[in-house]
Amino acid sequence: MVTTSQNVADEVLCARCKEPLPLWSTEPAKEDDFNFTQPPAASSLSRTHIPDVNDEDANVLVVQDEAFPQEQQVLHTVSPVSDLVIHLPTALSTHRYLVSSQILRVVSPVWRKHLDPDSPFQKTGSEHIGGRQHIIMTLEDDDPDTLLAVLNVLHFSTENVPTLSIEFGQLKSFAVLCDKYDCVHILKPYSKAWLDQWASAVLEPGFEDWLFIAKVFKDNRNVKELERLLVGESSSLSTCGSYFLRKGTEVSTTLVPEIVLKRIMSSRERELKRQIDIWRNFLQTFVQDNVSKGCPNWDCVTLSYGNLIRSVEQSGLIKVFNLTEHWHGTIKDFEEKTGSIHLANGTRFHGYGWCPVENLNVGLRSELERSREEARLSFI
Repeated sequence: MVTTSQNVADEVLCARCKEPLPLWSTEPAKEDDFNFTQPPAASSLSRTHIPDVNDEDANVLVVQDEAFPQEQQVLHTVSPVSDLVIHLPTALSTHRYLVSSQILRVVSPVWRKHLDPDSPFQKTGSEHIGGRQHIIMTLEDDDPDTLLAVLNVLHFSTENVPTLSIEFGQLKSFAVLCDKYDCVHILKPYSKAWLDQWASAVLEPGFEDWLFIAKVFKDNRNVKELERLLVGESSSLSTCGSYFLRKGTEVSTTLVPEIVLKRIMSSRERELKRQIDIWRNFLQTFVQDNVSKGCPNWDCVTLSYGNLIRSVEQSGLIKVFNLTEHWHGTIKDFEEKTGSIHLANGTRFHGYGWCPVENLNVGLRSELERSREEARLSFI
């Protein structure tokens, strides 16, 4: 029996099929492709700031607590007329800051509540230091160096406060502390120069916490641009929701404002769904209408259909297109995979040099490009 092009086409095409052919749903996902796996929960690795106990500053004194011989006490004399001692315990030491309670009351409503006699916040009594009675106030989870810098600014001792150049990590620490204690205004003389230094660099990976810094310091530069980039370059959230992946690196969501994170992730899912819908519609149209409304040349149809099936299978996206598997990778990676899907046409089978199947291909690419442009405009 001779197998003609017509017979082959009849075997692989189904003009009445409204869904991708069953063979498309049997392809297993590639086990080594992380794009099909939601990022796992983060490990509980703790990162502890270890202070430099060899600081030669005359206002810093390292002493040993007799009650706790393994714990170092680091004393910072911020105010010569102090009446308050702040205790800040860390993993290896406790930092003690001698400051003026009146200044703290004025600049921070949070500290004001801490120091209120009826405050429910943690206070541990008082102690005599340098012949004066000091109230004890205990703080937790703050960076010792950042707290010292902020307290120095409050007490007009600014010689060690960076004025023009600052590391991005330092800027983030200042934002965290000032947001926590609602005192960002005290850094106004310095913050503009700090923000100017980093605003143009924050679109690169590693600077995602700019979304938080910009919110604290009320600087909108490159915020929308960074959000737009993250829509295309972020994986889905980890199972614990504490991070996502960007170019293979974990990005913590701890500091990303909740409303911003929701906007990024919802925009990512919306654009991903839109592109998948476009591909599903294209594949369904090709299967359903290719014989009756597409190219009349069976040799061309067979070549085009076979090439498309093979190309889709090689992309590993069959289950994604059939909605039986979720894409957890980035939209950019998804577009790269779909960009490798080819629809060959049998131009050589046509005397007039143009294959009607190519109209489907052109229409698909145009619709995808239109979708990307709509997504971009939605962020402007």
